[in-house]
Amino acid sequence: MGGPQKTKVAVACQGGGMHAAFAVGALTEILKDVDKQRFRLVGLSGSSAGALCALIVWYSLAPKRTASGLVTPGSVVDAIYNLNQLWENFVAATGSETALNFLTYGAFRAGEKELPLLGLSIPVLSPNPHSAIYKAVAASLPSLGVRTQYFDLIDMLTRACPDFNDIDWSNIETRVLIGASEVVNGFETVFDSDVNKLLQRNNAQRDNKGMQPVKTLKDKARYWRQQLPLCLHGVAASGTLPTMREAEHIGDGHYWDGLYSQNPPVREFLSGTDQNEIPDELWVVRINPQQWPEVPKSNKDIQDRQNELMGNLSLNKELDFIMTVNAWNMKYEGQEFAMDHKHVTVRTIKMTSATASQLSYSSKFDRSRAFMDKMRREGREVAREWLDRWKDVPGYPEDAAY
Repeated sequence: MGGPQKTKVAVACQGGGMHAAFAVGALTEILKDVDKQRFRLVGLSGSSAGALCALIVWYSLAPKRTASGLVTPGSVVDAIYNLNQLWENFVAATGSETALNFLTYGAFRAGEKELPLLGLSIPVLSPNPHSAIYKAVAASLPSLGVRTQYFDLIDMLTRACPDFNDIDWSNIETRVLIGASEVVNGFETVFDSDVNKLLQRNNAQRDNKGMQPVKTLKDKARYWRQQLPLCLHGVAASGTLPTMREAEHIGDGHYWDGLYSQNPPVREFLSGTDQNEIPDELWVVRINPQQWPEVPKSNKDIQDRQNELMGNLSLNKELDFIMTVNAWNMKYEGQEFAMDHKHVTVRTIKMTSATASQLSYSSKFDRSRAFMDKMRREGREVAREWLDRWKDVPGYPEDAAY
């Protein structure tokens, strides 16, 4: 007889620009405990910068086929190294990149300032990635010493995942969900590795009834979401701020940041028909603080709080529904509903209130190495302390508050 089954855990990483370096540190510590077999990592999800974290960990754990047909397993050691290396490459590394970061981050900081007494924000020109000037400037960056992977998400992802086309989808044990927003039709979109697995298994298009764009007004009023195969362009879509990049064109759709729909996706972890594939626990690496100490009054605080609310409200709705199902499970224990729906414990890993209070919307665009190291270190310290007492920490929604 085997020993007790290990707890199945899915980790959901919120987006938040450079603040998501906190998730890099947290995932590093989580992966160390995966290596010690304290629990099983069965799922990862992310939106925007959180999608970068979720993808690179998942990719590093995924088995891949060599040219000779042999399957090479992924490893936790690779996942830790590749995750941290990705963010080492994501920050400003050259003199030109440092200067560009100074200008970009400085522009966002200037936009938070207001004229004394008048309460008016200092006007800041907003870039338009569709304009000829913007495209000309972007095209000139490599000649100025800016690495292509610094400003081109596809280039960065291709370098980080060179064997993406060799993934052995049928033998993947960890699922990944990447959140994005389809711009034209307004579809909440999840790029899902399980879709790839089913496509490979069946060698046919997945039956996605109720999750695809449909034609009748009646159906459109019911379904405004879709699950699509995972691809690197889907991850780039998840990190596409409309003021920074043109919408990512994938198939018939055009996609923006996942912040506008799910930050990050979690619902799909619970929608499988096989209860053995559903996680026992969902750990949310929360980047945007749930609370604010007082009513925001300055332009800087108002802008910051608006962005935080955008990043939290869609997630909270999904988490609250999980809590509702858990309550129904208790109410209907032993009945058909409880047998068909699994209880899932939700927990939150969040930065300290002292750190969260020092951050602002503009600092999400600070791609300096010093800031990344600070947030990554915070993630490791918080997660290590959290993991050491994991079974005793309170659950959601209490643990979302400071």
